[in-house]
Amino acid sequence: MKQNFNYYMPVNIVFGEGKLQKVGSLTKEMGKKAFLVTGRKSMRQLGITDRVVKLLEDNLVKVILYDRIFSNPTVEVVDEGAKRAAKEGCDVIIGLGGGSALDSAKGIAVVAAHGGSLWDYIGEGKVTEKTLPIVAIPTTAGTGSETTPYSVFTNKENLRKDAINSPYTFPKIAIIDPTLMKSMSLQLTTDTGFDALAHAVEAYLSSNANPLSDILAMKAISFINGSLVEATKNGENLGARSNMALASTTAGMAIGQAGVVAGHGFGMSIGGILDTPHGRTVGILLPHIMSYNLPEVPERIAQLAGCFNLPTTGNIMEDARKVIETVKRIVKQVNFPTRLKDIGVDEKDIPRIVEDCIDRSDMANNPRKFGSKEARKFLESIA
Repeated sequence: MKQNFNYYMPVNIVFGEGKLQKVGSLTKEMGKKAFLVTGRKSMRQLGITDRVVKLLEDNLVKVILYDRIFSNPTVEVVDEGAKRAAKEGCDVIIGLGGGSALDSAKGIAVVAAHGGSLWDYIGEGKVTEKTLPIVAIPTTAGTGSETTPYSVFTNKENLRKDAINSPYTFPKIAIIDPTLMKSMSLQLTTDTGFDALAHAVEAYLSSNANPLSDILAMKAISFINGSLVEATKNGENLGARSNMALASTTAGMAIGQAGVVAGHGFGMSIGGILDTPHGRTVGILLPHIMSYNLPEVPERIAQLAGCFNLPTTGNIMEDARKVIETVKRIVKQVNFPTRLKDIGVDEKDIPRIVEDCIDRSDMANNPRKFGSKEARKFLESIA
């Protein structure tokens, strides 16, 4: 854990039931013409898209709707949206939906302002403050994109999944209304819930962790421990939905400071090559990544016992193993998949996954290092 660090989290978080009502008044402070980025079906079918449009228009904000976003968004869909936003003269970008919509809004905000193509900005230090302001309205509880500087995209030409990382792609405002999350399916609730848990645990294990990211990560884990199972049993339980929304937001804040580790390093490569659901992928990897890191950081893992309401014995290794077993127990309670084959990964895919992931920064953040040999052995053990 680093004792010398910077902490930068510029998002205005507007959290609570019914807070969607503020979207118009908050947005008009940043622009007069909004580019609304969302998915093709669910937001419209639930009436949420129309609600947002009306709230904006009631506050004299003109809306250009771009509802072409799908899971694991590509360079092409972002570039197309950016061209339209620029042509229409939009001065604020709104992301409405899950992580794919929020990430796409960030990418569109960058390309619409700077020109070129999305892939020109992959990595760090390639984006400036010229980027258009972003409003994030998450309708799932998992990615935490509403409070991170990251946005993840897929390049179909080389089957590579990568991220923009810039302080200028933090949303200016995040409107987090748990009532929007009641409609999430069981599958989506579990997938996004494990994404949030993976964020929190990986941020805590990261070699870039610091005291403030630790506080956020541990609080997120506590929220998830108390609410993920309940949210899967009763999606109408607003208490559970609120806690999961808070977990997503605080875990996002944690990774915004500390980053993630090998679970996301492997997960990004698997998702890029095989187009797997992100939350399901990193969720499958999570307990195995914790076990792999156990010999290197047993104290860190043991310190998470309190987040799971576990009694401690004073034996660090025993307490750490209890934490990992608790994560595995939650996996069973919600009937979450446990093997890579459950998401379509075949052993023949492993060499390519290893080649793609081994030099990623997420792998470098992992406390116990992976070489190509170790990475291949690790993936084969959970295939």
